[in-house]
Amino acid sequence: MTIKNLPKIGIHELKVSDPTSVVISVSLILKTTGVAAMATCTTTDTMVHNAANLLQTMYTGSKLVPPTYSNSQVSTQKNIVVNLYNKVVSFMKGAANDLAIQAGDVTAGNTMVTACGAKLSKKITGKQPDFGVTGAGPGWVQVHSKKILKGTEGHIFRCGLANAKGTPPAKTACIDFVSLEGTIIIDDLPSNTILAINHSGIAPVGHAKTPVVITPIKAKKVTKTAVSSKKHPTFSFTSPDPYTWDGWIYEVVQ
Repeated sequence: MTIKNLPKIGIHELKVSDPTSVVISVSLILKTTGVAAMATCTTTDTMVHNAANLLQTMYTGSKLVPPTYSNSQVSTQKNIVVNLYNKVVSFMKGAANDLAIQAGDVTAGNTMVTACGAKLSKKITGKQPDFGVTGAGPGWVQVHSKKILKGTEGHIFRCGLANAKGTPPAKTACIDFVSLEGTIIIDDLPSNTILAINHSGIAPVGHAKTPVVITPIKAKKVTKTAVSSKKHPTFSFTSPDPYTWDGWIYEVVQ
């Protein structure tokens, strides 16, 4: 047997803090019945699905006027669903890694996980990318951009939903998230969609004696912003997007 690639397989678990709608949807797509490696798991699909369907009923009822279920009841049932789902995931991790070892290739384990409707987790391991997705889960994506300069450095993350990988969304359909941190988490994303993300780093370049019209300058992936003698950033009205972008990346939202 030739071992090609055997990193440890991680599977995303639910958290009580996850939105109730996400807990319900993720639990209902779980399907281990008929998967040989999952045959001895004592927590069955029926148990998870029944609990998730009850949670859906209670959650819907809690929104009625008057409510037919209390928020406390919803919270209790949500904990039950999360616990059941994570029991399946715990068993699945062992089964998936065993399959990978038997096959000598991690693909065997990954294939089983996705066939069961579960999601492979992404973890920050080793060297972080200059710009890329470093974490993901149901309804959220974590994006990282490497800090380039010493001192203050800003980050603009431009995000939008794409129709397909490789097809950027229209600028009018995008949201810009501005942060002094190079790592952000984008939450409340719709499941089973494609998130497109672009990034521009930005930093001041010093103080000119007179106001200077900004010119996009890419220096180590950071757009340098001209400033006036009064230390005010200077922008040209004829350059509505004066930033230098790293390029679009795409992530399928769980």
